[in-house]
Amino acid sequence: MEIPSQNADDKSGMTGVDRLSAYFRRMPVALYRSSPTGELLAANPALASLLGFETVEEMREHLTDVASVYVDPAERAKWMERIFEQGIVFDFDVELRRQDGTTIWARDTARAIRNDQGELEYYDGALIDVTDRIKAQRAKDEFIATVSHELRNPIAVMLGLGEELANDYDNFTDHDRRDLARLIARQAEDASWLIEDLLVAYRDDLSTVSVAPQDFDVMKEVERVVEVVDKDIPIQLLEGEGLAHADPRRTRQILRNLVSNAMRYGGSELRVCLAAAGDRIEVRIEDSGEKLSDSEVKRIFKPYVRGTSPIHPKSVGLGLSVARRLARLMDGDLTYRYSDDWSAFVLSLPVARPHLT
Repeated sequence: MEIPSQNADDKSGMTGVDRLSAYFRRMPVALYRSSPTGELLAANPALASLLGFETVEEMREHLTDVASVYVDPAERAKWMERIFEQGIVFDFDVELRRQDGTTIWARDTARAIRNDQGELEYYDGALIDVTDRIKAQRAKDEFIATVSHELRNPIAVMLGLGEELANDYDNFTDHDRRDLARLIARQAEDASWLIEDLLVAYRDDLSTVSVAPQDFDVMKEVERVVEVVDKDIPIQLLEGEGLAHADPRRTRQILRNLVSNAMRYGGSELRVCLAAAGDRIEVRIEDSGEKLSDSEVKRIFKPYVRGTSPIHPKSVGLGLSVARRLARLMDGDLTYRYSDDWSAFVLSLPVARPHLT
């Protein structure tokens, strides 16, 4: 296929230059030409849109130096150094500031264009928006680091206590040995539940999550969760019987997450209340913390979203998301309420049906 000369006309009357210019404008990829001094020599509408401008003309009017869109000036210097040495830059990820002040991540590929005498004339380049990819990668990295942190703590405690028990067994009393064994079991349970949360979170198909509904006493499961936490938590049975029809193991998983969440991010006072509500049994994990806004409630039920407490910044952020998914899998639900100065996460489960004799 022969490339037309600049003066060749096609049937529409457009010259090769006209068609090349039209192609440049229509390209969905952001294209630019800039001078070594930072002047924007040419650009297409896709670049204007990427940087938050209505038109190319508006962009060129406001953008007197292309370096000004770099969030970190050091990255611009790094880009300049690389293209000066190599004559080309491939897949250079950089954070750019848009017209409205928001930022995006773009992948820049550019080439230095020189004249016949070898003098640098300008740079031709293309930008692709990779904001979602960068955010996803950073979230993944943070998630892996946080999971490692949360797993490392109980594992380190188990190893330490186990070695102490093994190396000095005869010098411990039976009571001390039982205490050490209980501490090891508690830490093992913490690690086990975190792994279980991860497995549930990564199963998009909930049919693969095992649930074994049966009739059980919810109070006993609450007591089992509360007895292993380092805080005295009162339990109140407000009214009715506490028999539910659900999976007791999954219920413990939910309750553990709710109690852990309240201890991390809630107020100083904490209590658990059980009450019958029609064909449901409600377990309310209440704390004296401030009321959450509607937007915050929606946010914290999403996977990998953590509370804002500075005291416990390291948390995977799976608890509430996993807890709600498990509750609904058992025909129950998990909601948030605020009443009488108490902030509460409410687990509702189907009440046990009377057995016919």
